Amino acid sequence: MLCYNHRMETAGTGYPLKVALIYGSKPSGHYAAASAIAEFLPPSIIEPVFVDLSEVYPDFGPFVARTYLQMLSRTPAVWDYVYDNDFVAFAASAFREAILPFSSQKLATLLLKKGIRAAVSTQAFSSLLITKNRRLARLPLFSVITDFCAHTYWPVSGVTEYFSPEKSTAAMLREKGVPPEKILLTGIPVRKEFTGPQPEKAAARRALGLPPGPFTVLITGGSRGLGALLPAAAALKPLLGKIQVIVLCGNNRKLARQAEKTHNSKFMRFVEFTDSPAPYYAAADLVVGKPGGVTLAETMAMAKPFIIYSPLPGQEERNTGFLHRHKLAVTAGSPEELVPLVRRYLASPGALAQASRGMAEHARPHAARDIAARLIEALTGGPQHRAG
Repeated sequence: MLCYNHRMETAGTGYPLKVALIYGSKPSGHYAAASAIAEFLPPSIIEPVFVDLSEVYPDFGPFVARTYLQMLSRTPAVWDYVYDNDFVAFAASAFREAILPFSSQKLATLLLKKGIRAAVSTQAFSSLLITKNRRLARLPLFSVITDFCAHTYWPVSGVTEYFSPEKSTAAMLREKGVPPEKILLTGIPVRKEFTGPQPEKAAARRALGLPPGPFTVLITGGSRGLGALLPAAAALKPLLGKIQVIVLCGNNRKLARQAEKTHNSKFMRFVEFTDSPAPYYAAADLVVGKPGGVTLAETMAMAKPFIIYSPLPGQEERNTGFLHRHKLAVTAGSPEELVPLVRRYLASPGALAQASRGMAEHARPHAARDIAARLIEALTGGPQHRAG
């Protein structure tokens, strides 16, 4: 069992302990995961301090996002190759050793200035920055993997503990060289609104101002509203009346405004960014969308059947592989392929119920609670406990 040398770092200090929750940008799945953990941290013991890397490195964040989106639109195969390729990772190691220690100084200065006693990182880059900075060598670092895969860029050493979504992800970490005792199987953290009893579908729909009766399809493009959402909605138009469609547009406000003009219908609603998506999941019979890790964890927590649609290269394609291996979802390769899949679930309540059970069996809705409990134990010297 782990023995944290860092516990002495917090001994004799006043409570609450300041713990940094570091994510890439807001909104994002990484931010949602950090927020979920924060909801379960008792303020008398731990004070969560949110750290947005796009604010720490204001020029770097937009550059990475712009490059990523351009590569996806022009040469997605290149991104898929770069994303998790051992040869590219080896070449990138020179960058890590030469550039990251220098780049990490700004983050290190911020964390030290704020009196941070530990860090929780929900994405690989911030974990790398911390492990490559000598001033942060004794800072406890907890890394939370928010996809159903562990890609090459997660650091092997310097991480106090990894929180893994499931067994095969933990196996990937072990293969990379992470000691097994540093890997805890917790699941991907989701916010409190996705846990606990949920309203009946009809009640959830009435609360949202939706007709309570029709079969309801929720289409989500993640926090950025990416993917071919408009074509998917257009393809389902012939089914409206038998079904109704809700499209979560994330922070893609342009998409929401455009859609309202061209797809206005009693049975089709486009929703701009919302801080509370759980009611829309509760209202849905079926979820269609990009298989981001947090989106999948939320869908599993709500036990909703899922159709994979418009996955991004890289982590989302690997999440797709996880879903296929466990027979948890089917893929619509185009808007046209989406229609018969929706018809199938509409016509077969048995198939819908079976898909729902499969997602529920893989759900870990209390991941955020378990991670928060582990943080408290690790940082205060409480009893050892391994989340299951």
